[in-house]
Amino acid sequence: GPDPPAVVYRYSPDRKGERPQSHLASFAGILQADGYSGFTPLYADGRVVEAACWAHARRKYYDVYASDRSPTAAGALRRIGLLYAIEREIRGERPAVRAAARRVRAAPILDELQT
Repeated sequence: GPDPPAVVYRYSPDRKGERPQSHLASFAGILQADGYSGFTPLYADGRVVEAACWAHARRKYYDVYASDRSPTAAGALRRIGLLYAIEREIRGERPAVRAAARRVRAAPILDELQT
């Protein structure tokens, strides 16, 4: 969207899954958060859309690659690196420019990764 990005930090004294649900009870939109499972119920009804973090997915591929030099994990790491490079290049561009670059350049890499 046209609004500037925002970051919110909300402290909780524990890691109960009910905390993010309470903190974000009135929120609707796109949420980029870490892989903490307490966020998962927020995505169930579609009111909150997850913008997942590649760093968490990449870490899993890296662990597999580090343990057995898997060519599949190496391919995933290479593709994720390409996605990171695209994001570096388009950082600061208008939303429409970023969206177009993602459709044209990142979508084929994501399709390969899924395959």
